[in-house]
Amino acid sequence: MHQILIHGPQGCGKGTQAALLSRRLGIPQFSMGYLLRQIVKQDPGQEIAKIIAGGNLVADEIAMKVLGDRLSQSDTHTGFILDGFPREIGQFLAFDKTIQPTLVIYIKISQEESIARLLKRAVLEGREDDNLVIIKHRLQIFYKETVPVIEMYRSRGLVREIDGSGPIPEVEAQIAALFR
Repeated sequence: MHQILIHGPQGCGKGTQAALLSRRLGIPQFSMGYLLRQIVKQDPGQEIAKIIAGGNLVADEIAMKVLGDRLSQSDTHTGFILDGFPREIGQFLAFDKTIQPTLVIYIKISQEESIARLLKRAVLEGREDDNLVIIKHRLQIFYKETVPVIEMYRSRGLVREIDGSGPIPEVEAQIAALFR
């Protein structure tokens, strides 16, 4: 059973690569961001909406409940791909009590590339949470809070780094090579 985490700075292509890998392996993929945006879409007045709009992370308890609800669905019993979670040490500690990933894929791109991609996405998708101030704030959080999580998984020998700066098929080929 594959329990795969995909990490990397915002805009590195986690979601795209998770979807491609999901099709390749025949297991579901999801992201905490997507799950939270779905909750906000259903009830925009929730506190979660304000947290996300400010580019901040939701409380660990909220994140773990949302994730637990998703992991309890029957399609995850043969494995899953989770992109962008856990994002900080508290989430890592809570997640680590119940889920032991089999692989952590770290898609690396420069901060400049991340900003450029996110600004382009903001225009294409109309994402209000992708403006320069929020992007820089989220990247700052990534390097301060998430990189230590990746290092925890690296110390366990689970991390495989992928160069995310190339075109989508090139990045996909690097990831596919991990499963040969």
